[in-house]
Amino acid sequence: MKKLNYFLFGVFLSFGIIGCSVIQPGQQAMRWNPYGKGLVTEKVYKDGIVWTWPWNGVVTYNTKWQTYSENVDILTKDELHIRLTVSVTMRPIEPELPKLELEVGQNYYNEVVRPEFISITRNVFSNYDYTLVSPKSPEIEMAIFNELIVKTKGKHLEFDNITVDHIDYPQVVTAAVNRKLAVQQNIEQKDYEIEIAERDAEIQRIRAKGQQDSQKIIDSGLSRTYLQYKALEVQEKLSTSNNAKFYFVPLGKDGLPIIVDSK
Repeated sequence: MKKLNYFLFGVFLSFGIIGCSVIQPGQQAMRWNPYGKGLVTEKVYKDGIVWTWPWNGVVTYNTKWQTYSENVDILTKDELHIRLTVSVTMRPIEPELPKLELEVGQNYYNEVVRPEFISITRNVFSNYDYTLVSPKSPEIEMAIFNELIVKTKGKHLEFDNITVDHIDYPQVVTAAVNRKLAVQQNIEQKDYEIEIAERDAEIQRIRAKGQQDSQKIIDSGLSRTYLQYKALEVQEKLSTSNNAKFYFVPLGKDGLPIIVDSK
């Protein structure tokens, strides 16, 4: 009898271990009874341990935000083929997990979201010229986001954001843009040199104007009386010199005396 009790205890312990499921943080689970009512939707289990009979199980969902990326070939409004990488961040709506499992299933991204995501991305980008794809990225992301919410309404999913991660332009476009940037840089350099030359010329004009104004001031102060006065000063200094002899002719040009060196 004692051995039988040990045996039964061992059987139940084995069943208990086999029927133990651990729900990790960020996950939620529902019981699944394949030989009974099927999915048990009355209760959703969060992180922890869920005990079930060995012939039953649990259905687990990751309820954390997850990001999915897609490489999409698009045709812009001006008929240029571009490849880009675009991402969507999403997760299941926790209170609606039983409906998500019954109506869509765990492969909800590939079954529901991905086809709509790629189609919407192509449609939205087709409204923009390739030159506007990059500067209009925030506007494009919001347009994709809003339309994706509409298209997946009632699918028990919620979205956080859409991101255009990378835009791969054709080589011919990249080369043309590089040439354009080089020409623009050269033009800007020439404009800079012209601006410097114009500034230097303006400085020269200002200096010349200053010299001209200065000369006018000097000329306006050289009256005949003043020049006669300065000439008399020169005569006085020369008259005291022992090294040279000069003759002073009192009637010179403009009434000024002429000094003649006798050497």
